[in-house]
Amino acid sequence: MELNKFLVVHDPTREAQPALERAALIAGEIGASLHLFGCIHGDVSGPDRGAEEVKRLLGEHRAKLDALLAPIAANGIITSSEVEWDKGWHHAVVRAAARNHADMVFKSSFRHSVGQRLLKSTSDWTLIRECLCPVLLIKDTAPPATPRILAGIDISVRTAPYEKLNEQILAFSRRLVESEKAEVHVVNAFPDFRLKPDRKKLIELSGLASDRVHIKLGEPDKVIVSEAKRLDASLVIVGNSHRSGLAALLHGNTAEKILDKLDCNVLAMP
Repeated sequence: MELNKFLVVHDPTREAQPALERAALIAGEIGASLHLFGCIHGDVSGPDRGAEEVKRLLGEHRAKLDALLAPIAANGIITSSEVEWDKGWHHAVVRAAARNHADMVFKSSFRHSVGQRLLKSTSDWTLIRECLCPVLLIKDTAPPATPRILAGIDISVRTAPYEKLNEQILAFSRRLVESEKAEVHVVNAFPDFRLKPDRKKLIELSGLASDRVHIKLGEPDKVIVSEAKRLDASLVIVGNSHRSGLAALLHGNTAEKILDKLDCNVLAMP
């Protein structure tokens, strides 16, 4: 998995930009470039918003982004910025990620109530469901001295897409071990004993020591949340199923179900 270009979503609602801070840190370590994307959320039409006014506001917003990027660029990281005006800014992020050939999207995240999640599609959900590259949702700013990572996979589903997703999750986890000297754990949940995975095979696939491979009975989201809290994980990596519409509302996916139950960062792999 190549990580050459990051797209970072600017959060205009607060001064602190944890996603930008984390992306800059990782980009500096691995030599990736960084593209900061901002979106003015609103209706372009209206008597007070002619073409020149829109151009002025876009320019002012981009100047703010460039000011945030200046110290990052001074450290030798290749940076760029972009601003759009779009009512559906989360969809604009998805398009920008594809247009800029981003290898990963970084976005600051915060906890939503159950009501907020049910009554409207949050930007986090939209990105997870629609983005074609991995999405890293950042909830904290300072990474621990030794990151502890929990990767959730399922080797009981033997279809090509799931096998490929498992391999992508494991490959990325191995890369983190090499680049960040992280402590990686793998968990495989199973709903009943008929689907209990082969422990020996899971150890072989992950390449991890036996004490870092966990097989637990239960629903994936509940098991992953429980294990992440028990291990005090700083990052949880999970696969993403691209559901939309009624299926997404009723069933969601594991990434969505765990997002507001964890205080750590979450990486959703497509």
